[in-house]
Amino acid sequence: MSAPFVTAVICTRNRSSFLRKCLISLQRQDAAAGSYEILVVDNGSTDSTAETVKEFRNDPRIRYVYEPVAGLSRARNTGWRNARGSYVGYIDDDATAADTWVTSVIAVFLELSPEASWVGGPIELDWEVPGPAWIDEELMVPLGYVNWGQIPRSLLRRERLGGGNSAYPKRVLQDLGGFDERLGRGKNDLLSGEETQFQKKVEENGGFLYYHPGVKIFHWVGRERIRPAWFYRRYYWGGITDYFMVQSMIDTDLSATDDTSATDNGESGKRWQRLVANLVLATGIFAPSGKTIRSRVYLAYVLGYLAGMFRWKFGKS
Repeated sequence: MSAPFVTAVICTRNRSSFLRKCLISLQRQDAAAGSYEILVVDNGSTDSTAETVKEFRNDPRIRYVYEPVAGLSRARNTGWRNARGSYVGYIDDDATAADTWVTSVIAVFLELSPEASWVGGPIELDWEVPGPAWIDEELMVPLGYVNWGQIPRSLLRRERLGGGNSAYPKRVLQDLGGFDERLGRGKNDLLSGEETQFQKKVEENGGFLYYHPGVKIFHWVGRERIRPAWFYRRYYWGGITDYFMVQSMIDTDLSATDDTSATDNGESGKRWQRLVANLVLATGIFAPSGKTIRSRVYLAYVLGYLAGMFRWKFGKS
């Protein structure tokens, strides 16, 4: 059998019920069967993940790889290293792919010149229950939301794609060393930042990101993720992530610095004003509940950033 054009990688850990739906969505693609394969990277699961993959044993496109070292970046690197396709796509295990996902990825890489280094598309949220009014578009982003419209285009440097809905030439992943395993989800934490760091690597090496509306997935949002406590924890880890990411980019000679004094331009004063304002709003005395929650989200991020300084200095646990 000839090599597939695309390897669709699902990195998963202890979420077999979600995995089944994801696999079915990739089976139902409108692409030719031989044009893609599906690689499940089991990142040390202790549930029925392996048995779930065996349910699909009659589909020769589906392969299984076990990666015992927990960590999303580790699992993604295992994925591209085991891919048979010249292009490697990733989809989150708790998402389902639109029927056009594979054909759109193939079309972009075949037709676009110069070739994109990273291709992605919209991530629509698949709500278990309706989200509360205080979850605005900004707070939808940590739930996975991405949408740059219905027109395919190259993205600006300030724009982003979701790592759980992305595709790359395999040689780009090889040349740039894959994803930084100091970053990304671990066994017991919500560290991230590996995608942002990889985007910087791509751009600083002359590559670019390309958005196509046909490369679309639907990301599950369970009821537990629409509670304020989930956002507090997520933004706390977002603060840790941002500190780790800055330090890791310094270590890898990317364009980042932890010395803001030379280019402050009054930003320190503005940050202090914002901090004080959010401390007041977080009490709930002077603001509606939505603003109170968003202020507490911001303060969780600040605490996380401070914790990141400590964790980086004394070692990631």
